[in-house]
Amino acid sequence: MYFVKNRVGRLVESWVATPVSLEDTNRLFIESRTCISSVAASGQKAIGVADMTQVTLFAPDVSDRLLQIMRSHSPHLERAGYWVGDALRMFSLQLQRMIREGGGSDRRIFTQRAPMEAWLSEVLLPNERARLTEFLDRREKELAVFSSRGAE
Repeated sequence: MYFVKNRVGRLVESWVATPVSLEDTNRLFIESRTCISSVAASGQKAIGVADMTQVTLFAPDVSDRLLQIMRSHSPHLERAGYWVGDALRMFSLQLQRMIREGGGSDRRIFTQRAPMEAWLSEVLLPNERARLTEFLDRREKELAVFSSRGAE
């Protein structure tokens, strides 16, 4: 499961939760390319934020395809923050490898929201910062609901 949107300025928002199929990944590539291309058409680089707090581990074919996507997007990204929360150690290692191999100097993994929000905000305009906060607030609320269901 996933979504990717460009609602405000250069900010490209995404959410991913496992399971993710190879078909999902191919659609994600098309949708993310569309969002990033619209930012690039304005002569700017995109700034990405990804909520991956509900990812456990990607299958090898999905991980490989996501790595291809990261490589293709690298020239068009100024920064990207990946929020993994309390992700499994294996997933964190998998994502670190993908970022390293995908040209990751402009990408960082965060286990907590506040440091990611601060790092991305350094390069965001006021309207983009407001949208980032709105996106993360909503994701946090949805994560709390998801977590409480798991406790039942």
